[in-house]
Amino acid sequence: MPLPSPTRLQPRLTLLRGTTDLVPLVTVLFLLLLFFLLGSSFVTQPGLVVELPKSSLGVRVPSGGWIVSVTLTPETKEGGGRKPLIFCRDELLDLAGLRKLLEEAGRGRPPQTLVIRADKDAPAGLLVEIMNAALAQKWSVLLATQPDAEPPGGP
Repeated sequence: MPLPSPTRLQPRLTLLRGTTDLVPLVTVLFLLLLFFLLGSSFVTQPGLVVELPKSSLGVRVPSGGWIVSVTLTPETKEGGGRKPLIFCRDELLDLAGLRKLLEEAGRGRPPQTLVIRADKDAPAGLLVEIMNAALAQKWSVLLATQPDAEPPGGP
């Protein structure tokens, strides 16, 4: 009995020909970008390291508040002591300059919130003076702290 001759099968499907639609690819890339942007954390005060005091309880900081950072100068070999530095709105200020800035910001506007990010070794008297300057403008004042489980360097 002779074997049947092999027949060649013809595929019914053909490869797609034409241009590739890039809209779904671009949409997925934009969604991924949006996902990573919303999932990332934002730095409130870049470049200024403040070792905040630790606290087991904390308060959420309002997003629209002003931030005043109080840090100390680095230690020197001469042992002259560390002096406090006050930063507000990316400016190095003294106490009188901060008072003037708060007065100008408070004119004709509703009271705002002042968040003090003070180094744990900052003098308490200076913090009270900053609080008094803000309270004189009827601003609310918050003292930023670091949760016990968070590493040093601030929120």
